[in-house]
Amino acid sequence: MSKLKRLLHLLAAFLSLGAATAIFIVAGLPSRSDFSGQRGPDDIVTAPEAGAQAPPFMLPTLSGSTLALDQVRGRFTIINFWATWCQPCRREMRDLQRLYDSNQGRLRVLAVNLGESLQAARRWANELGLNYTILLDTSGAVASMYQVRGLPATYLLDGEQRIRRQYYGPVRLEQLQRDLDQFGART
Repeated sequence: MSKLKRLLHLLAAFLSLGAATAIFIVAGLPSRSDFSGQRGPDDIVTAPEAGAQAPPFMLPTLSGSTLALDQVRGRFTIINFWATWCQPCRREMRDLQRLYDSNQGRLRVLAVNLGESLQAARRWANELGLNYTILLDTSGAVASMYQVRGLPATYLLDGEQRIRRQYYGPVRLEQLQRDLDQFGART
C-alpha cells in the first residue's frame, strides 16, 4: 500500500508541475525593464535593474542644499547607499573616494545615507575625508524606491541615467573602474 501511495503522490506532483508550467507559458512574464523602480501592475514597485532608467529623487546634502538626480545627467554617476553602522561601507567609501579622485569631471558619486542624522553623516564624511556628494535619506523613501535590502548597495548609471550595473554588498575599486572603462567613462 505504501508503494501505491508514494506513486500517487509522485503523480500528483508531476501534474501540479505540469499545470504550473502551462500557466507560466500562457501568462508569460512582464517586461520588468519597462517599469523597473516604478509602480507597475497591481501598484507593485519593482526593483531597478540594469538597462532601466534610474528612479528620480531629490534629497538634502550635508551642506543644506538639495540635489536632484536629474542635476547630474550627462555624467556617469555612482549611487551608493550606506550607513555609519555598516562596517563594509567604511572600506567601500574610501574606495569610492579614490575612484572619484581619479575620474574627476567624468564621474559623480552620490552617497545616500540611510536614516541617520546630518551630524552623524557629517562626522563620518569628515573622518574618512570624503569630498563627494553625501545625501540624506532620513525617511528611507529613496532606499525604498531602489528596494535596498542591505548595505552597502551601489548603482552605476550612465550619462542618460540608465542603470548599467548593480552591486549588492561591498564592491571593489578595481571592479568599479573596470565597469566604468567598459561603458566608456574613461579618464
